[in-house]
Parts: sequence; C-alpha cells; structure tokens
Amino acid sequence: MLEVVLPVLPIIGGKLLKHFGVFQREQEKVLINYVMYFSLPILAFKEVHQIKLGLEVIKISSLAWASIVLCMSVAYITARLYKLSNKDLRTFLLVSSFGNTAFLGYPYAFSYFGQEGLQIAIIYDNLGSFLMVSFLGVLVASGKPNLKEVLLFPPFLGLVFGFVFKGIPLHPSLDKSLDFVAQSTLPVILFALGLSINLSGIRNHLKFSLLAILIKVSISVLVVSLVGRFMELSPVAFKVSLLESAMPPMMFSAVLALRYNLNPNLAFASVGLGMVLSFLYVPLVVKYCGGGI
Repeated sequence: MLEVVLPVLPIIGGKLLKHFGVFQREQEKVLINYVMYFSLPILAFKEVHQIKLGLEVIKISSLAWASIVLCMSVAYITARLYKLSNKDLRTFLLVSSFGNTAFLGYPYAFSYFGQEGLQIAIIYDNLGSFLMVSFLGVLVASGKPNLKEVLLFPPFLGLVFGFVFKGIPLHPSLDKSLDFVAQSTLPVILFALGLSINLSGIRNHLKFSLLAILIKVSISVLVVSLVGRFMELSPVAFKVSLLESAMPPMMFSAVLALRYNLNPNLAFASVGLGMVLSFLYVPLVVKYCGGGI
C-alpha cells in the first residue's frame, strides 16, 4: 500500500512551502495550466495509444459511463434541494460524479491485483472516467453547451490523437520523451493541491464535501456491483472495476473548478478529504462487495 501513501508527499511539500512563503496560493494556476495544456494531453495520448480495444474494454468503460451519469443525476437533485448557487452547483456536480480513478485508482489496483489489475484500471480510467470528464465535465464546468470548447479541450485532443495514431508504433526516443512529460502530471497536480488546500477550507465545506463523497462512492459502487455481475466480466475485471468505482472525487474536478472560477475551495476540500477517507473504506468495499481479494 506504499504506492497509495507516497502521493501525499507532494501535497505536504506544497503546504509547507506555502506556509514558509516560498510559494503563494496564486501560483497554483501556473501549475494547473502546465497540467491542462501540456502534461495531461500527453498523458492521455500515451495511455489511449497503448490500450488494446475489445468487447471487455467496452463493457468496463460502459460501467464507468453509467455510474457517472447516475451520480450526476443524484447530485443535481441534491444540489437543487439545498438551493446551491450556480457555481456551487456545478462544482458539486463535478466532485460528486467523477472519481479519482487514475492518481489513486492506479496505485490501489496495482497494490491489490498486480500488473493485470493496473491494465484494467487504465481502461476504466481513460476510456471511462477521463473520456467523460473531458466531454461532460467540461460542459458542466463551463456552464454552457459549447461544443467547440469541448472539442478543443487539450486533454480531449490528447485522447483523440491517441485513437488516431493507435497502431502506429512510436519511435523509442519519442516514447521516452512523452513518458518523461506524462509522469510529471501527478506530482504537479498534487503539489498544486498542497498550495490550495487549507484546514479551514475543509471545515467550511465539510458538509457538502462529505455529501459529495457519499454520492460519488455509494452510487458508483452500487451501479458496478449490480450491473457488473450481469456483464460476464472476468473476475479480475469485475473486482478492479468495483475498486475504481469506489474512488473518491477526481483531482481533475478541482482543476476544472479552478480553471472555470467555480468554487475551488469546495472542490479541493472534497478531493483532500476523499483521499484520506479512501484509506479507510476502499479495503472494505473490495472485501465485502467484491467477494474478497
């Protein structure tokens, strides 16, 4: 489980360096722009380029799509009942619908199920979660059905080019260069999270952060555990899909909230709190809903 705990270090580093005045919170936007316009599109391209398509891939992806749509529907009804403002509503939809299926999901999948589990997690994340957040997430964050903005969204373009050039082998030097950039995505996002997050922010948004996490985890796990059993997935594919569905709010939701001037405090509070809580509930989800490890 060390792979799951290590990502906390950049968060702590960002928090400490902000405390000592080396970095300012405003500088998080520079880091987010680096991720949004450079490293994340390359990461998306790399992951999609190497995925082998097949019927089980479609089944795994469709589980992610179904859980996201249902989570967003429940979150929308909940937000309306609480009469959230427009910006808070859109932020709440983002953190309630999209799971941290890469930055937490990959280490969890590898820790529990090894390399085979990691490959399935990559499918669930890239063709399920990330494909949806690149399209539906941007629509929600922007607050308007701007198809041009979605299609020109850099990470979405990374996915598209990954499909376009699938089957064309990359030169080893180019492949290594792309890997070098792609691997910077996680630590930079986590460091930006460290600059942004504060304990008072979590306290101020504790109610809706917990509510978002509850909707995200419970609805997703319910969808995958019920629907997935009838899709004739391999045992490992089912368990990894269930594990991925249990991931807390996606870090990229906070990136979108910051990029589109929504409520980044609520978003970062949900992401940070969700990461901590996942250490407690994820093992229980895999054990009791997945029929053991």
